[in-house]
Amino acid sequence: MTSYNFYGFLTVELVTAHRGWRRYFDNEYQRIARATTSSPRAATVRVELVDRLPDARPGDVVHVTRFKRLFTYRTLVRDLDTDRVTIYFARHWVDRVYMNAVGVYLQAQVLEPVMYYKLLQQRVLLMHAAGVTKDGEATLLPAYGGTGKTTLSIALLDQGYRFLGDDLLLVDTTDLTVHPYPRPLHIFTYNVRSLTGARIPLRHRAAVYAKNVLRFVLERVLRTEFLISTRVHADELFADDVFGETSPVGGIAFLRKDGAAFTTVDVTDDNARDLAAAIAESADLNDSLRELLAHDAPFLAAFTDLELDVIETLLRGTGRLTHVNSRALTDADRSRFAELTRGTA
Repeated sequence: MTSYNFYGFLTVELVTAHRGWRRYFDNEYQRIARATTSSPRAATVRVELVDRLPDARPGDVVHVTRFKRLFTYRTLVRDLDTDRVTIYFARHWVDRVYMNAVGVYLQAQVLEPVMYYKLLQQRVLLMHAAGVTKDGEATLLPAYGGTGKTTLSIALLDQGYRFLGDDLLLVDTTDLTVHPYPRPLHIFTYNVRSLTGARIPLRHRAAVYAKNVLRFVLERVLRTEFLISTRVHADELFADDVFGETSPVGGIAFLRKDGAAFTTVDVTDDNARDLAAAIAESADLNDSLRELLAHDAPFLAAFTDLELDVIETLLRGTGRLTHVNSRALTDADRSRFAELTRGTA
């Protein structure tokens, strides 16, 4: 068994004899895993890779899906509302050929949605956001996919910022701190041209363009959207260590593709819930959890309330949200980014 501890809030246990699965999750989580705090409600999510799912019990969540019209995946989630959840995932032949094709599904569509829920129960948000830190304060960059989280957060390194993550962050809303989430960056063709200061090795560049060709073919044959990234660790792109440390949240910059460079909104009783809902809408893991639990309307209603409560706590803690059009930023804007997006609290 291999285990990964996420800052004392949650432990993931991986049970498999398959080295490919261990390599996949080591690459994703080994640099994140650390126990620097302890939560009284710390949860464990155990992932067992099995040849066949166990017989279902009352309360189990059984999910069978044909993902992207290509592969049929079978999952059983047990004891979701306890502090020790077990995910049984039926192995698929494709893990012998191309581990990422099935690993990405288990991680993004099953495991991390369950992690998202278990962390919310501790008032910790596994936030769909990039993040940077400077002068002891962190700036969160929530956004819809493709809005520029990775590009902007990497560009800010040139202004003296340190990197916290480009896609997910652990935000503890009980004390308004954010923990680094240094998993591999998701590199697409547009990143090859736009990552300021990064040196993408030739083998990764070749993989990016080859996967883009594969994406083009699959989308036209199967008539469905594919996002196929190349995963590259930040320390493979930069000569220096670019990661920052756990920091208090100083501001939230919600990225968008249009409008003024900066538009600031004070968080009030009248708008806090709507702002929280907008941030929740930009996330992905909540939608994947809803797909898993689509049959359980009471659970989904309670989950949505919990999610919005946690995000609203974060917003009220900072006191201000700044909408940022990353495409309209100048070098001067980036040099004053933390100042221009700082909260009022």
